[in-house]
Amino acid sequence: IMAAGAFIQGSSIELSADSPIKEPYIVYVQGGLTYEHAYLAVLHTLESLNFD
Repeated sequence: IMAAGAFIQGSSIELSADSPIKEPYIVYVQGGLTYEHAYLAVLHTLESLNFD
């Protein structure tokens, strides 16, 4: 399964998170414009999942 930061036809993937459909559910974060961009994306994702 692939999730991108944009769902516009022809857009590029600046940040993606890929994971297999079956266990083990490991997420591989790829890309990011800068370190800070990727760090904040992961931080906000974990906060929304209540992983403090």
